[in-house]
Parts: sequence; structure tokens; C-alpha cells
Amino acid sequence: MPAPRSSAPPSIRELAAKLGVSRTTVSLALRNDPCVAPDTRRRILDVAHRAGYRSNALVNALMAQVRQGQRLKPTGEVVTYLTAYERENDWKAIPSVVAQYEGARERAAELGFKVEIMWMGTRGVQSAHIARVLAARGIRGSILAPLAIDHHTLELAWNDHTTVAIGYSFRQVALHRAVHHNMNAAFACYGSLRRLGYERIGLAMHEADDARVHNFWISGYLGSQRVHGGERLAPCLFSDFSNPKPFLAWYRRARPDAIIGIWRHLPLTWLREAGVDVPREVAFASLDIGDAAVGEIAGIVQDNRNVGMAAMDVLAGQLFRNEIGVPAVPKVTMIEGVWMDGATAPRRAEVARGDGQT
Repeated sequence: MPAPRSSAPPSIRELAAKLGVSRTTVSLALRNDPCVAPDTRRRILDVAHRAGYRSNALVNALMAQVRQGQRLKPTGEVVTYLTAYERENDWKAIPSVVAQYEGARERAAELGFKVEIMWMGTRGVQSAHIARVLAARGIRGSILAPLAIDHHTLELAWNDHTTVAIGYSFRQVALHRAVHHNMNAAFACYGSLRRLGYERIGLAMHEADDARVHNFWISGYLGSQRVHGGERLAPCLFSDFSNPKPFLAWYRRARPDAIIGIWRHLPLTWLREAGVDVPREVAFASLDIGDAAVGEIAGIVQDNRNVGMAAMDVLAGQLFRNEIGVPAVPKVTMIEGVWMDGATAPRRAEVARGDGQT
């Protein structure tokens, strides 16, 4: 964990803690607002001056517009969207990441910021160079896109820069982050299948997909068995995308009447390649069906655009408040997904009548 900064000017939060007053009181006093008692104003201004607090005219102008309910005018301040995929433009082929970036960019425009994409090299190998670029350009804040689990140690200037992460894959430093509400998504998916009449609901996914989200997929699944009922099946966490045998062995042994997965092609593709009729023999629902498969595949549509917007909201709030560095109390903003019916999981009575064929 990076050490706290010793020479940086304090934030409003730090001044409030030192003075034993609220952040609102400090903020109002720094604006010489008459609703703060004169003695209190003088004390706050004196302590702020001696502590080296520097009011940011740009931030003050932005916050004045926010308080007046105005759309913020572009200020020219740049924040970055940091990626670390295998190649620089690989993120453009990942619909969820594209939607998250578009959401962040849209919110940034509303708040007066401009977003630039910066590639930190494969799995972050060039992060130290990017840190130097950010410092040289005076860029104060960044959004960190989802990373590979095996990413390199990121050498960013954590104490001199403000970073908000998307997802749980980055765990090197405790940051504010915007994420999908994975556990609730698992509850919603399982509960929806139960309402459709399924009794033996299984979970099958690559173990790395569950690990990426702090094991919230499997936690939600196991909790759903207790809350929503049905027969309790052990989940199938496979380790090799190229080998369907462990999954198929689990399927034949567990005999589920519905399976929850995470990616569209697996384990649904394995079932079909093995000659299993979906949904006549087993239904399938995904925890992330993607916008393109709505109606075709049942499951959860994750709101990636609003995850990106939430990340930008958090980042902008920190920059407005001059909170630079690692947060003292990291917060997680969760965005809910929505269940969508699809051809792979019709009502079970319809399957029995033969109406559920795809």
C-alpha cells in the first residue's frame, strides 16, 4: 500500500477531520459563506492557510455550475481511460468495455471533462512510462478499465494521482470502484429460472470468471439455493476453455434441468456440440448475455454504460473536492443488471408441450 503523502496540500476532507467539523462547513467557509459563523470561518481559513490548502479556481467554477443545476461548460481538463489489453486497440472488440468507455465519456462531457484513452502496454507492462506521461501533462485523474487477472504490477503514482477502477480485477491498491452487482445478478438469474418452473438449476463457468468478481457469482448461486429453493446442485467450475469433458461429465452426473453460465458461447456451445437439445433437454441462462443476444439467450443484461458513468461520477467528485491519491475509505458503487427472457429458457410447461424448441 502506498504511504500517505506528507507534502501534498490537504483536501477538504482532511481539513474537516483536523478541525472536527463537517466537510460542508469547511467548503462553505473556504467560499467565505456567511452561513458559517465568523469565528468558525476565520479559524478554518487560518488552519487551511497554514496547512497549505490551495483553492482551485477551476474546481470552484465547476462546482458553482453544479450547484446552479447548469450543464458544465468544457474546461479542457483531461482525464484518462487506462487499458492494458494484449494490443492497444483490443478493447474495441469487447462490447462491455466499449459501453463502459462510452458511458464514462458521456458523463465526462456533462461534467466538463474530456476523456483520453491511454494504453499501458500488454497487461500493464508500460505503466511506469504512462505515469510519467500523466505527470508531465498535469493530468490529475484516471479511470482504470478491467484488467487481466495476471496483470503486471502497475507502477502508477498512486499518491499524486486519483484513480477509479472498474470491476474487481485490480486489487493491488484499494481504490474507489464501479462494478456490476454480481451477487444480485446471480440471485435474479436463479430466481427467474425458479419462477419459470425449473427445479435442478446448475452453475457452470470458468473458475477465473468467478475469481475476477471476488467469487460473487458462486456466492450468489449458493445463496440462491437457500433463498429460492430447488434441488441443491454442486457448481461446475472448469479450468480449461478448450476441454469440455469436465463440464459434460458434471452435466451427466448432476442432471440439471437448467444451467447458468457467464459467456454466451460456453457452456452453451459445448451442450449443442454434444447433441444436447437446448432448451428441450436443459435450459440455459447467462449472467451476461450482451445486448446483441437479447431474446435469443435468457439471462442478465449488465448495464455497462452506467458502470462507466458511475466511475466517472466518482472520479469527478474526487477531483472537484481536490482529493488526490489513495482514498482513506475505498467505496464500491454497484450497478444492477436486468433479467431478460430468452429462447434458451422458456417456461418449463412450454418445454413439456414442445413449444420451446429453438
